[in-house]
Parts: sequence; C-alpha cells; structure tokens
Amino acid sequence: MKINTEAGRLICETAAAYGWSQETGVYALARAANSLAAAAAERMSADAEIIFPPQADRTKAYAMEKKIRKVCREYKIELKNTKIRQNPLYRTPVVLISGIGLGRKDIQTDEGKDEGEGRDADEGRDIVLVKWIGVEGMLHIVDEKEDELRQRFAPVFINQIQSRRDGLFAGKELKIARSAGVSLIHQITEGGILAALWELSQKTGMGIEADMKRMSVLQETIEICEHYRLNPYQLTSAGSFLMLAKDGEALADELEKNQVRASVIGRIAEGNGKVLRNGEDMRYIDRPAPDEIYKIWI
Repeated sequence: MKINTEAGRLICETAAAYGWSQETGVYALARAANSLAAAAAERMSADAEIIFPPQADRTKAYAMEKKIRKVCREYKIELKNTKIRQNPLYRTPVVLISGIGLGRKDIQTDEGKDEGEGRDADEGRDIVLVKWIGVEGMLHIVDEKEDELRQRFAPVFINQIQSRRDGLFAGKELKIARSAGVSLIHQITEGGILAALWELSQKTGMGIEADMKRMSVLQETIEICEHYRLNPYQLTSAGSFLMLAKDGEALADELEKNQVRASVIGRIAEGNGKVLRNGEDMRYIDRPAPDEIYKIWI
C-alpha cells in the first residue's frame, strides 16, 4: 500500500511466516523489508506480532522476539513495537511483520501504478531472475526439521545450506538494478517463482513467456524438496527477485560481475497468456497455489 503525503510517499508492506524456529520472524521481516526496498523505500520501521498456540512454551516466543530485534539492529530497521499473544485457533506459531518506509523522491518506480495500468511499454522486456529460487523456503525447512535432516544428510550439507542465510535481505542487487534503469522489481515470496510470474503478469497487464530450464536452483534446494516431496518452483524465496529490463543479458552480466547470481528466464509478451516452457514441453502458469512449505506441518 502507498500513501502520498507532504513529506513524500509512504509505502506499507505486511508479511507473515509460520514455524517454531527462533528464525521464523526473520523470514517475515525479510519479506517486508525487501518489498519496501524494491519499491525504493528508505528509513524503514516495523511492528512485530508473535501469535502462539495456548499450550506452547512462551520462552520460544521470547527467543523469536529477541532474534527480530537483533536483525532489525543489523539492518538498521527501527522496531517500533512488538506484541506476543496466544490464540487457540493456531496450531503453529505465526509472526506478523508490518513495515513502513518513505519512498525516495529521486527514484521513479512502477510500483505505484495499479495492476495493468499503461504497461504497453513493458512488451518485449526481458525477465531477469536475481539469485536462486526456493532458498528462503529451504532455509526455513532446515530450521524446522534440522534434527531430522541431520540424520539424513552430512553436516557439511546442512552447513552449506545455512551459509545461504546472508542472502535473505536485499543488498547491492537493487542498487545495480536502479543504475541499469530497472523500474519494476518483484520479490519472490508466497507460492514461489510460479506465483511471482503470475503476479508480474498481473502488474504489467501483459503476457509472460518463461523457461524453467533457465531458472537457477541450488542442488541443496532440490535435495531438500525431494526429501519432503515438494515443488521448488512453488517454494517461497524472500531475497530473490524478478526484474524487468530492456536488455536483460546486460543486467545479468553486470550483476554476475558483482557476484550476484542472475539469468534471463523469459520476457513480457503481447496478450495475457502465461506460457511456461520446459524443454519441448509447454504449459500455462496456473493461478498461485499455496506455498509448498506448509506441507511440512501437515
């Protein structure tokens, strides 16, 4: 949500994450903060609400709150308020983050437009995937199921996954994108990259053509998803983005030069079809489905 004021454009984002790990709130915080950053917001602040089942150990909620405070200090996000409460309707804890930031006047983005509003200029633009799909979901699964996974995988494998945590929050990739003239940046969250492509089509009011074989996915993500029979293309990935660029290859090259994984995975097309190719196979992208991560609690 965007609100125009005399001081500038206020941008509001909300995000939720479920789970028992003390890192749960960090995932919600990353989603909200990255969405604000993608919309060129600065001077960010946030409120956090932690909701627990009545029978749960309250010390776990305090551990979540402590972790949220630590990460907010690290990324210079002002944490205004935190609230911990119980709700008998919940079986799994949930952390709700409400973030707000002030939009920069010197940067114009497409985020303020309504879906499909005047997007003909986007036709033919390349879709660039920045970083990998499913990383946030993979990290969250390991947090929730670490003891179980350590019986299945070697310690070095788990440690390799946990080393990816630094990529949860947006960094230099947004600055590089702005310098390259990218105006539409969309974070990959609930429902994974397939949902993100659908949402990108809705934002532009145009069609999508994308190639699954060009989408970067870590081997660790594949193995975790295979273990739990999950689809990595429908797994949340806060910190990874889709960007529209006139010259996607040039943008991807510049990001790669700065040690940021990037690849052109498709383009914006005429009409409203959402085509997904996988080699010689072709199908259409369906409406976003529930994120695959929820299956680990069912």
